[in-house]
Amino acid sequence: MQFTIGLVVVIVVSVVAIGALSSASRIPGEFFDAVGRTVHNVLPKEGPDLATDADVRAVIRAMPNGKLRVASVVPEDDVVVFTITAKRSAVKAAVGPGDQLRLNRDTGEVEIAPQGVPGALDQLRQQLEDLRKRFFGP
Repeated sequence: MQFTIGLVVVIVVSVVAIGALSSASRIPGEFFDAVGRTVHNVLPKEGPDLATDADVRAVIRAMPNGKLRVASVVPEDDVVVFTITAKRSAVKAAVGPGDQLRLNRDTGEVEIAPQGVPGALDQLRQQLEDLRKRFFGP
């Protein structure tokens, strides 16, 4: 008798717990979208690469045809995104989507800029090197 009552209690508690978990897992997607937008707005954003009209003019002058293609305008960030295309043979680095290219400070060669934590460490290393050169010379 005691075993049967215990079994029924365990089954009822299990059903209630499963029901609560399944309804909690169906929280509307709008909530998570709103949380994502809030987090996106709170996090610091990387500044634009071109901040002035002179910067834009310099890039346009550097382009072979003297033209720069607008890819999109992002009104919520007040940003214009440009598209620059290159032949694959012109890019020697083994790039992938999302990679950023830069010139190596020592050799002048094109390289893939580190991203995330390695990128932050590399930037810190470069700033320390610049500081050392400023105080102690080359």
